[in-house]
Amino acid sequence: MSEYVTLTIPLSASGEKARRIYFTSWFSKLVAHRLLSLVKQSPPLVDFHERKFQTIARKQARDILPNRRYIDGMAKLVYSTLQSAKKLGVDIQKLELSDWLLFQCEGEKDKKGNQNIRLYKDKVEVLTFDYSKNPERIMLDIKFPRGYRMVLDRVVELSVSGELAYPARVIVREANFYPHSMHVFGEIQVMIRLDFYHEVMKRFESPLGDNVGGIDVNTDRINLAVVNRSGELLDTYTVWFSEITARGFPKKKAWSLLGESIHKVLKYAYYHGVSTIALENPKVLGYLKYYWIRNGERCGKDYNYKVATFRNSVIEKIVYKAPLYGFDVVFVNPAGTSTGTKALQRKLGLDKHTTSAYLIALRGLKRKKTK
Repeated sequence: MSEYVTLTIPLSASGEKARRIYFTSWFSKLVAHRLLSLVKQSPPLVDFHERKFQTIARKQARDILPNRRYIDGMAKLVYSTLQSAKKLGVDIQKLELSDWLLFQCEGEKDKKGNQNIRLYKDKVEVLTFDYSKNPERIMLDIKFPRGYRMVLDRVVELSVSGELAYPARVIVREANFYPHSMHVFGEIQVMIRLDFYHEVMKRFESPLGDNVGGIDVNTDRINLAVVNRSGELLDTYTVWFSEITARGFPKKKAWSLLGESIHKVLKYAYYHGVSTIALENPKVLGYLKYYWIRNGERCGKDYNYKVATFRNSVIEKIVYKAPLYGFDVVFVNPAGTSTGTKALQRKLGLDKHTTSAYLIALRGLKRKKTK
């Protein structure tokens, strides 16, 4: 699992500020194009160490984007994606860039958190470039989301004093061009360490009991089954979010509902004496993790990539939210938890997804006992 959690802040700009954000993201995309093209021409670059790849990127892309930190950010994205493709056995020659517009910068403690994308309270200062590649820092008004307000305020406080660094990126989701003006809409993504997130956002210090909660994730629901130390089924709980599967349902609203659903399940587990959450081991978490890379041969024909990616994303969110409730997390082998369980379903009087959660809980209990 990732050691970082991503916090998203809405962003909008108009006029000259919008143009500068747009050009900066466009130049960054050109950098990624050049680096990917370079790797296709010289495949051994895939095996280089990340630091060496970064050094090459600086030499190759300086004429496109005259800023070392932004070039390093794009090199990191490209390099990480290439490594994921390599692990999956994907043909590098078939990788293409999809329609994204973003730029990013790694964090530096001695540079007040992030040199190029610097957070302040309700403001962000961003280093941008115009069409002629002239640099200028612009200040934008932003509003921290209510759910992340506490942790973002703490990030600002510690970064200003030089105690905390954070990677950040600016993503352009929509750009509107008018005769005498321009508007861009998007988001700022701030990556903070998971242990810091847990420290600031923790809701409960310790669990109320020693039960195990098995969680089964599907595209329209999350099922929870609670068992005691003897493996007896104590309780079940289901949270539905079938509306998010409707065509055209807003993505942002969908993930907001998912976040609420995850907290409902974890809160229910806490008040029913759970101390350990068991989840299916997301074996395919090595998928191409950067959404702007497109390739049609990621997995076999019988594998539903979208469903698996969705489930793994939800599992990942559960993993980083579970410690907020004082839970430990264990992963279990998912084989057989969803198939061949009809007899058990009839015996327990449960549907197949709750039965799956029950089997996951039993395997989690076994893992817990062997720790």
